[in-house]
Amino acid sequence: MPRSDGESGSESEWPIILPAGNRGSTVVDVPTRQAVESATHVQRPLMTKRYDRRSFLCRATAMGIVGPTLPFLACSPDPGGGVGDPAGDDFITRPVLLPWSDDAVHISAPMAELPLAYVSRAAQRVFVDRESRVAINVLLAAHISVSSGLWRIPLLGDDLKVPIPADDAVREFEETDIGAWSPDLAPTKGDFRIRFGRRTTVTVDFDCTPLSGGGGWYSAGPLQIAQCRGIGEDPCLEAFMNVGSGTRHPRRYCAESEGEVELVTWACPDP
Repeated sequence: MPRSDGESGSESEWPIILPAGNRGSTVVDVPTRQAVESATHVQRPLMTKRYDRRSFLCRATAMGIVGPTLPFLACSPDPGGGVGDPAGDDFITRPVLLPWSDDAVHISAPMAELPLAYVSRAAQRVFVDRESRVAINVLLAAHISVSSGLWRIPLLGDDLKVPIPADDAVREFEETDIGAWSPDLAPTKGDFRIRFGRRTTVTVDFDCTPLSGGGGWYSAGPLQIAQCRGIGEDPCLEAFMNVGSGTRHPRRYCAESEGEVELVTWACPDP
């Protein structure tokens, strides 16, 4: 049965999305059930010339997101388990550490291909591969307003049983085609990205690792987090979030401690 949008009184053409309390356990009403089931096996987005795999990596590297290490970390097998290695050993032992704030460090987790979707809190936009729209809607537990076209997306920590009211500026996002997304868009805490892969437990355990560009050495772990890893055909949700803490060292040999720092990276939210 179609859903009526309370703003306009008109019926929605979109599936009825009823959050069931946990992200990922969303109930979808008939008749959209078949569409949602098929959407869990969505095809990889067809990249435009600007965003084919090679040019995507080249653009990201040229913009200095993680320096010249990006293609290696994102594409090549790494016996040490580098971050972002889709064929890695599910260990983060030699990460690229990026400056984030005075009391936080960003563990880089680049992608090897264009995501299916990206929710940017800074830009208040949701970048969407439109061929995968239904699957993205379900994973984000979102409601699309018929009158405005805005996506109402719960934030990390929100109770998915509580509907998002109209005009909630923090939780309403303008839909934009994924082709307009750029890898130089700096992440903000609470951003979401949807990519292909499977939810995998990853061990973060590194010792005396330098900050990219200088500024100290850091150690952390062992910590266990979940990330989208491997070569999968199903969409997988990650959020940019705090995953634990590490130790800052003032000198190269890391014999002394200078206090704790927060670690932020892309990880799968609790189901």
